[in-house]
Amino acid sequence: MRVLGRIGYGLALGLIGCGLNLAALEVLPGVHLLLGPLVVLIAAVLFGPVTGGVAGAVAGLSTLRLWHHPWGALNLALEGLFVGALRRRLTPLVADALYWLMSPLYFFLTYYLVEGIPAEGVLVAGVKQAVNGLLAVLVLQVLLLIPRVRRSLRPLLPPPLAEVSIGRTFSSALTLGAVVPLLVLGGAEGRERYDSQLRQVEEENLHAARVVANEVESSIGHVRHGVGQLARTLSQGLTAGGQLPGQHFLEGELDALVTYSPEVHQAYVGNPEGLAMAYSPRHDLSGRPLAGSDYSDRAYVRLVQQARGPIVSDVLSGRSHSPGPLVVAVAPIRQDERYAGYVLAAMDLPRLRQHAHAQVQNSDRRIRVTDARGSVVFDSAITGAGREPLRSITGTPLARALEDVTSGGTGTYSTEEEGSPVLRVGQLHHFGMVTVPSLGWRVLVEQPGTRLQREVERAYFSLLGTMVLAIGAAVLLALVFTRTIVAPVQAVSDAAARQAAGERMARASEAAQDAPHELSQLAETFDRMTGQLSRQMEAIERTSREKDAFLSIASHELKTPLTALKAHVQLLRRKLGGEHGERLDNVSRQVDRVTRLVNQLLDASQLGLEQLPLQRTRLDLSEVVRRVAEELVAASPLHTLAFTARPLLGDFDELRLEQVVHNLVSNAIKYNPTGGVIEVELHEVADCEAELRVSDRGIGLRVEDEEQLFGRFERGDRRELTGISGIGVGLYVSREIVRRHGGRISLRSREGGGAVATVRLPLAPPEQRSAAPAS
Repeated sequence: MRVLGRIGYGLALGLIGCGLNLAALEVLPGVHLLLGPLVVLIAAVLFGPVTGGVAGAVAGLSTLRLWHHPWGALNLALEGLFVGALRRRLTPLVADALYWLMSPLYFFLTYYLVEGIPAEGVLVAGVKQAVNGLLAVLVLQVLLLIPRVRRSLRPLLPPPLAEVSIGRTFSSALTLGAVVPLLVLGGAEGRERYDSQLRQVEEENLHAARVVANEVESSIGHVRHGVGQLARTLSQGLTAGGQLPGQHFLEGELDALVTYSPEVHQAYVGNPEGLAMAYSPRHDLSGRPLAGSDYSDRAYVRLVQQARGPIVSDVLSGRSHSPGPLVVAVAPIRQDERYAGYVLAAMDLPRLRQHAHAQVQNSDRRIRVTDARGSVVFDSAITGAGREPLRSITGTPLARALEDVTSGGTGTYSTEEEGSPVLRVGQLHHFGMVTVPSLGWRVLVEQPGTRLQREVERAYFSLLGTMVLAIGAAVLLALVFTRTIVAPVQAVSDAAARQAAGERMARASEAAQDAPHELSQLAETFDRMTGQLSRQMEAIERTSREKDAFLSIASHELKTPLTALKAHVQLLRRKLGGEHGERLDNVSRQVDRVTRLVNQLLDASQLGLEQLPLQRTRLDLSEVVRRVAEELVAASPLHTLAFTARPLLGDFDELRLEQVVHNLVSNAIKYNPTGGVIEVELHEVADCEAELRVSDRGIGLRVEDEEQLFGRFERGDRRELTGISGIGVGLYVSREIVRRHGGRISLRSREGGGAVATVRLPLAPPEQRSAAPAS
């Protein structure tokens, strides 16, 4: 197949593999079984490295979407190229296993150095891809053991798969039969363990969120009650003109509020314009007095004017004397409908954070409380005294995940949405959310997926360990079964080979005594069959010997009257002339023809009786060939001779080689009835051999005739042979003569029509050639 054709097959199969990769099967969370490698390996094994590499590159395009990097696609292309390059030397499973043994260097250079994936993630990725490839090649090897598949793909099967042993069949089938159920059951068990761990994480998150939500609501309620109580007290102490009590009185009440409310870290009383009239504590950290501070720009100053009771603000930024985010409770001071000011208490967020820290102590959980706008009230991950800037979760992956979660619900989000799928489970954050109804705040407790990632990895490697044990057990069982089954079958095969070599007493039943009943019965049936065949062969050989003896006797008896007849014809030819002479010439030719047939029958019978000796002499083979060919072609007016030769000296039986040349040239003339050129070539080839080639443009040969025509009394069964005389022993005798000279003879059809007979003969007898190096 040409390179363009291989590339075309690779593109077509690669597109199929790309589609199959999109339908990846999730064995465990984050662990997918790709089906595309099966198609890539089919391309590599059946069509070679070019097709396998192209199919792998195309099929790997879908992994760009799955894995967000090109190294998986390149790895799949290299796998197809490697397995395709070794397909004629190794079985697909061995070649793919060898590739994955060499792959750690590739993963180190690409995943670790280029992508920066941690070593643990690189290990998991490498193992997952190796399992994908090895499982695919195992499925492929089992598919190629199915007889119907083998018949359909036989021209494409590489040598290691052309002949399949019983041992490989058992080991492949048992291994696949052990791996697939384990993969299904192990994956189901691993997923159940993962789901159990996930439920536990979600329950822990929700429990911590409820505890923190209760604490927040209790603390806020206590502060709100405190400012409300103080506002009512000050409302009763207003003067007739609606003026607030003096600063000293106000500071005393504020001190009591801060002292007896641990959730409050500072408080003040403001007038309707938003100026602080009294403060507790009195001074900021730098010693400046806080009374007189202007808070008119605060939103809560405007909101509290219309409020009828205490309100709680969203999180806001503090002033220089109180940096960091703040949450305040504000209560209006009213006399009837007259608004006289307000009481404000700032809540102690660090104290709430400390309480949250107590819920996540010695764990990787994180607690965040957000207000209704998404601003972070406090975050357990922040350490210090609450001097962090104001933060918000608006627009973050967490905020988007919260859109589908109600109070008491759970969800997940990832901070690295384009991160590597190898670490995707570990990059997920699992959270539980509980709202504080009175405030509209949300309490979020989350845990990173590292714990679940470790659980998935443990489940996966546990599954792989179980699969390795199952494969080992399957291989051992295959070896046991193979011995049990192959031993008696091999015994039958060996007995058949010995029978073919002439050992008539070879039997197989003894070796199959302990085999399963069917195989033992097979060996016994074989022995009965060989016994019967042996008896039949003895009868055939006896008949053949009798036939050869008959032919030998008949030939000898026929030669005497034919010799006498030939002599009388020659005497009459000398005495008669004219028309009678021509008739006697015709009789003489017919006598010669019958004599040749009798000689051929005699030779065939002598060969059957192993009684055809050779009389070697030193001669020029080219002269023998020239003489016989010219005589035969000269007697045929429709044919011409094209003779090419050079002198070749050797030790041959001249009469027998004349007989070989006569048979080949006469066949070329006989089976080319319309006439034409008979080409006879003789030259020396390597290893001191003479090559004789006789070619014609006759009716030609069928492929099945090229060997069959060398049988005794074989002429073929073609319609074109009707009317062409012969008894079918010429080629049989010629082959035996050539074989006894240490040579070989062959027939083949000729391009454009006709046939070519080729004879190769050593120029020296075998004993002289073997003795030459020693001398």
